[in-house]
Amino acid sequence: MLVELAGYNGYDFVRIDISHTTVDLSTIENMVRAAELSGITPMVRINNDPSLISSVLEMGIQGLVVPDVESLEIAKSIVKAARFHPMGERGIFNAPRVSRYGYISGAEYTKWSNEEVLLGIQIENIEAVNKMDEILTVEGIDMCLSGRGDLAKSLGVPGQKNHPLVLGAEEKIFDAAKRHGKSISVNLDPTAANYIESLKKWKSKGAQVITLGHDILLIKKGLEDAIKTAREV
Repeated sequence: MLVELAGYNGYDFVRIDISHTTVDLSTIENMVRAAELSGITPMVRINNDPSLISSVLEMGIQGLVVPDVESLEIAKSIVKAARFHPMGERGIFNAPRVSRYGYISGAEYTKWSNEEVLLGIQIENIEAVNKMDEILTVEGIDMCLSGRGDLAKSLGVPGQKNHPLVLGAEEKIFDAAKRHGKSISVNLDPTAANYIESLKKWKSKGAQVITLGHDILLIKKGLEDAIKTAREV
């Protein structure tokens, strides 16, 4: 339902988080169907698990974000799992849902997937920040984003997502992304007091992929505002 509502409201994409949830594969497949029917692109945030990556791509997921990328080796392993030859080593199944159960040829689908599926990596510790130029040499990565919560922990300021050290590390991530021609993705909170200011800032800084909060935050805000208003009347 939430996927459909996002689509009907004109969002470009929905990012389904299966890294920190218990959602199962059948539910993900139905969320992909909901996305297609409501005109929104389905993406996922997913752990670096080759089998799981293959499964969601075969369902029709069109974008991946893999968290906690710490090294060149991990970046290579992600591309290996998500891309077909010659960039990667993803195995091919002749009749997945995404190729209409075989009505789209394997050759046509593998070419489309390598060219069109978005692959993003999330940088979440200072060691990875210092290796950005090395990590981004890997062919097949399209986008970078930070993970402020884990960055804060890595920098010794846990829970302080807006600490100057965290913001400085994030700047390094995005500067490296620009140098290597990668897209920049940021997550903004529409319920925050400085939402409009943040949106303007990141648009001006060249962020191409902007997520507008989390469904839990949006629902909480709606519930809080409704009950507050009701009690004040």
